[in-house]
Amino acid sequence: MITKTKPRPWTKQDIADLKNLKKKKIHTKTIAYILDRSEVAVQIKWKRLNKTNNTYNKKHIQEKYKTNEDFLKIIKPKTVLDLYAGEKSFYLTQGGMMVITNDIEEQYYNSYKNDALKTLCLLYYQNEKFDLVDLDPFGSAFDCFDLSIKTAKKGLIITYGELGHKRWKRLDYVERYYNIKTLEDFNLENLIKETQAIGIRNKKKLNPIFIKKWQNIARVYYKIEKYKVDVWG
Repeated sequence: MITKTKPRPWTKQDIADLKNLKKKKIHTKTIAYILDRSEVAVQIKWKRLNKTNNTYNKKHIQEKYKTNEDFLKIIKPKTVLDLYAGEKSFYLTQGGMMVITNDIEEQYYNSYKNDALKTLCLLYYQNEKFDLVDLDPFGSAFDCFDLSIKTAKKGLIITYGELGHKRWKRLDYVERYYNIKTLEDFNLENLIKETQAIGIRNKKKLNPIFIKKWQNIARVYYKIEKYKVDVWG
């Protein structure tokens, strides 16, 4: 039996130390050793801190928000589930919708403060449905795809952070989850195809309405329709 341990919370002192070490341009591997954390944990935390300071994704944040607004006009959701809401969910600024938010960071004021999959499992168990589900992770949200598709009624938005692995020519993750075995096949089109295949298994057709690509990241806005199966005989 595999035991999954709960991530150790970041204290105010931990965060202060991280910022100070980054200012000194200390290598991430060394910072991880000093703070007794994994390199991945340090990288993710630093990205989150930068996003809080409005510097993470600064080059495309306004385009993302504009596309969010355009998509809302198309599907007209009344209920939204934002599973990686960050400091403040974009949807709370729009009005006219019931918004449920989640983020694992304790200092943010969200409806839930769990790992995204844990919150999604709870809501699915409670038979909750949402017109729109937004997955905007630091990395990949693949583990949430199936339940998100089951839970979403009108639209699904996915940010594909795993595209960043291509920069380092890493195929281990996408081979395991997307069955992508070469760098040539490691592209957004194949990530979309696998997502759509999960949709079909749930009898839902995922139609990309907007596709936004930036450096090492992409965001796809799917309109959900019922998948029609041809009956023969």
